[in-house]
Amino acid sequence: MGWKTSTILIRPAFLEGGPDKLLADLGYERRRKISDTTFWRAGGGSIWIGAIEDCIVIYTHLAGAFFDDNAAKDPDFIEFKNALLRCFPEADIAAFFAHSVVAGWGYAIFRRGVLVRRHYGAEGIVYCNEGSRLPVEEAYIAKFPKIGTEGEVKYRDPEHPEYDDMTEADLGELLVLELGFSYTGVPFEELDVPGADFWLNDDEAKCRARDQQFRAKTRTRPWWRFW
Repeated sequence: MGWKTSTILIRPAFLEGGPDKLLADLGYERRRKISDTTFWRAGGGSIWIGAIEDCIVIYTHLAGAFFDDNAAKDPDFIEFKNALLRCFPEADIAAFFAHSVVAGWGYAIFRRGVLVRRHYGAEGIVYCNEGSRLPVEEAYIAKFPKIGTEGEVKYRDPEHPEYDDMTEADLGELLVLELGFSYTGVPFEELDVPGADFWLNDDEAKCRARDQQFRAKTRTRPWWRFW
């Protein structure tokens, strides 16, 4: 089974006027709509936008920069991040990243414009643990009994005692799923909501080149798809 995502959830927020209106509000004058499609088929351009109830859903490679200090310095990402914070000053803005091939995961939560939580890791290592655990995290982790192993805290899945004990890094991918669910009320793998794909700022050639390099390395699908 493999899966990956690069998703941003904004709540409470409504997609009044549709995806194109939101991109205009974010300051993207040069934008080109590719097609209407669902979340499962997102990724045909540089950004996909949809909504479920009071939660705006965005799929974009830019979400990964929340968990990469080098990518966070990119002017395109800085412009995008600042625009989100400007347009949604009272909402939660939650960025999620996951890639099962490298056991990579991450989530960053902004509340009223302030980063309150950032946690990410890959290949069994936690690279960042910033801010206090959110109540959703605490409640989820409480389901797993703690086990002390040579000074390291590990967790056991009571529903699957045959599984190996889990480290904090091992819980990361599960927490991405749990936090995403807390915003939408729907598991990511079932979040097949309508929306639209766009190219931004004439970056089609750049995005295609980057995606080809990425797919050549990982050979995974670009959406929340389980197989």
